[in-house]
Amino acid sequence: MIKLRKLSSTTWCGNGFGTSTAEWVVVGHEHIALKQLGINWVALNRDDPSVRYCRAATKKDLVELLSLKF
Repeated sequence: MIKLRKLSSTTWCGNGFGTSTAEWVVVGHEHIALKQLGINWVALNRDDPSVRYCRAATKKDLVELLSLKF
């Protein structure tokens, strides 16, 4: 079972910019961040954002995929 910890909350970026989504990390693997990019959720490496572990349409599906990998 994977547990998540909220690293940053959703923030308002101002008129015309909308909001930025919350960032989550995997407990025990803090280098793995979960972010919503566009309409998809992505698990990526916080040290090297070009490394993506997996992606899914919902955060719940992404957590299920990560639980299979780790």
